[in-house]
Parts: sequence; structure tokens; C-alpha cells
Amino acid sequence: MSKDYFIYIDTTDKDNKLVSLRKKDSTVEEISGKIDIISTINNILLKHNLTLDKNIIEVVPNVGPGSFTGIKVGITIANALNWQLKNGKQFVPNYGKEP
Repeated sequence: MSKDYFIYIDTTDKDNKLVSLRKKDSTVEEISGKIDIISTINNILLKHNLTLDKNIIEVVPNVGPGSFTGIKVGITIANALNWQLKNGKQFVPNYGKEP
């Protein structure tokens, strides 16, 4: 297996969060709603027999605008997982206005 996948997360709306497993230009699986982001990522990886370190290139968050707290949560999760992946990707929030 190779690192062909990435994870997209959107936490800008606290009532409709999204986790999407993607491969190049296609969506492999997408789950949305009132979900726990970390658990959902873990469940998607397990379902597709993938691991973060062996199969995922990066975790990409929606940087905003949107819910102030939601954006902070999504960026923190993405940056922490990207740090674990050692890919050098770090994201900065775009609140769309002063926080």
C-alpha cells in the first residue's frame, strides 16, 4: 500500500461536521453530521483497512470562515495529525472577521 489518500475535515459548522477520505480527485467515503472527528477518522481508516502513517499523505481542514471554535478545533486536529505524519503541513485559520 502507498500513501495515496488524504483526509479532508470540515468543522466550520458545529452541527454538521464532515470527514472525507479522498484519493486523488475522488471521494472514497464521506461522513457528516453531529460526529466526533477523531473517532470518525479512526472508523473510516479501519473500515478501509488503512493506517494514518502508511496510507495518508495529509489531513486538510476547511480553514474558514465559519464557527470560531469549530475552525480552531478542525485546524488543531489537522495540524496535530500532520505533525504526526511529519509532512510539514500546517494550516492557519481564516475567521472571516475578528474572532
